[in-house]
This record gives sequence, C-alpha cells and structure tokens, in this order.
Amino acid sequence: MGGSTDLCTMEVKTTRPAFVAMPAHSRVWAYKSATAFTPEQQALIRERGEAFTGQWTSHGDDVAAAFALLDGHFVVIAADLQDMKLCGGAIDASVQFIQALEQELGLTLTDRMVVLFEKDGTVRSCRVPEVEDLLRSGTLTADTIVFDDLVATKADMDARFRTPLRNTWMARYL
Repeated sequence: MGGSTDLCTMEVKTTRPAFVAMPAHSRVWAYKSATAFTPEQQALIRERGEAFTGQWTSHGDDVAAAFALLDGHFVVIAADLQDMKLCGGAIDASVQFIQALEQELGLTLTDRMVVLFEKDGTVRSCRVPEVEDLLRSGTLTADTIVFDDLVATKADMDARFRTPLRNTWMARYL
C-alpha cells in the first residue's frame, strides 16, 4: 500500500522568452555604446531590460519580447510581431526605456555615428567620418569584423550582426 498522492493546484507563471529563443522573424532594435559597459552598468541594464520587456504592451496586449546585452556594448530588444503590430505608444515606450538608460547610466546608446569593430580580440569604436582614414592606415580592412547594428530581424542578427566590413554599408569606402 503506497502513500496517498497529494495533488495540488500548480501556479502557472508566464515567462518571457529568452532572446536566443526568439523566432527568426522577430523585429530587433540594437543600441550601442562606444564604451564597454561596466559590471555594475550591465547588472542595471539587465534588471531594467527584463522589467521593460516583462511589462511591454501594445493596445493593451503583451508584446512577446526579449532583451539581451551583447558583446559588452549592445542593448538589444526583440519583439515577435507575427500576430500583432506595435502601436505608436509601444514604440514610444521602447525609445523612452533606452533614453532612461542613457540618462541613468550617463551613456549614449543612440549615436548612429559610432562604429564598433573587433581588433586584437577587443571591441573598439570609431566614428563614421574616421572609417576612411582607418582603412587607409590598415587599422580597418575588408576582413575586419564589424558589428552591423542596422539588422532588422533576429535572423539578420544571427546571420550578419558580426560580419566582415566588406559585407556592410562601409564597403563603399574600400
């Protein structure tokens, strides 16, 4: 004779998808910092990013969203928009989230003139007007790995976020 089995009601908790598990068609927004995030900044960004994606809504519906910190310089938000469209308020909320991070951390994450690339095993930065001179000097080459933050989907991010310079808009300077 065995003991009785106590069946209890299980609480079902909805969890947000992990960034790596987001579908390929998910829309992504990549924001970058010219300087690497400190461990303290990373902890705060993770906390704020998880909170934001955990409560992000559009027209009152939850947005299936995820958040990632990549390469110590990137804040990335992904949203599965296959069955929904983001309203203007939801888009504004994501921009306000990034702007709040910038203000709280004293960082710039929205400067499109920053280019990040790998050199000697570290992530380095330059400004767009410097690219031609860095190519002439050999600091950058066609084979230099750069981060293409213009990717629009998770599939694009997986395929070409880290890519040789020759595969980016900067190839025109070669």
